[in-house]
Amino acid sequence: MAHCKNCSRNALFLMFFSLSCVSPVVGGGEGPVVTPGAWLKDVIIDYESDGVRNFGTAQIYFPKGYGGGPDARTLIVLHGYRQTPADWEKRTPIAAYADRYGFVLVCPAMATTLYESKYYPETVNRWAPVPGSKFIADVLMPFIRKNFGLGKSRKNTGIFGISTGARGALMLAARHPKMFGAAAGLSGDYDSSSMKNDRILTQVFGAYEEHRERWEEEANVLKRAAALKKTPVYLGHGGRDRVVPPMQTDLLAGCLRRLAEESGGDEPVVEEAMSAAAGHDWGYWAAMVPEVLAFFDERLKR
Repeated sequence: MAHCKNCSRNALFLMFFSLSCVSPVVGGGEGPVVTPGAWLKDVIIDYESDGVRNFGTAQIYFPKGYGGGPDARTLIVLHGYRQTPADWEKRTPIAAYADRYGFVLVCPAMATTLYESKYYPETVNRWAPVPGSKFIADVLMPFIRKNFGLGKSRKNTGIFGISTGARGALMLAARHPKMFGAAAGLSGDYDSSSMKNDRILTQVFGAYEEHRERWEEEANVLKRAAALKKTPVYLGHGGRDRVVPPMQTDLLAGCLRRLAEESGGDEPVVEEAMSAAAGHDWGYWAAMVPEVLAFFDERLKR
């Protein structure tokens, strides 16, 4: 039975690999079929690491009226720790607002990554052969550019995440300011040095007391906040969040405000009214989708 399962897996991989070598077609013809107003699911993202072929997956939503072309507005949308791309489809109205504003939604499956840029000898959580930040920047983005013509311009490309995905969205926007024209994070953790006993962070970066530089520099979004000076940022955090302290968003927002006052640039948009009584759950994140996509609509080129 194991042999048969491997055969099926390989056949599926080869089928999607062949699709990835040709351009997408809207409505039919050769290549992966893109249907406006529908999700393209189980998209295989093939890549090579250390001489070994690997693949990730994603699902992509193409809005109603989508006609292809290099100027399509694109959002990279990141779920939280141990969640899936399907959660965006099933638990939020994000597709309806993508239709309203004309956004293609690219939702990669990111499992348990913390959007690290490297692994260490102490790393026990290796979500994939490639660290999370490198997967988005060096694997996913080239893949969607080549195969779908998406994400080619900073002016019409944004990144949005919730929970651990919020950490990833802001980290990636800071690491790659020429790649993303706007960023949004809900319920994220941004200052790893104030979470010294966090078990999940320890699984990637090792113990804080033994590896302070990693926690205070490599893993810390606040340390990279200056790189967000010219990137519009939207932040929100449930006031009753018992998973990630709301202080995490307060710290990043305060840092970005100080930078804007000192050297110009965009002040962050920080949502408070809808967030005050919210927790750390899909109910809150779904309710925030209209506000977040309206933010991207205002900040990204049509």
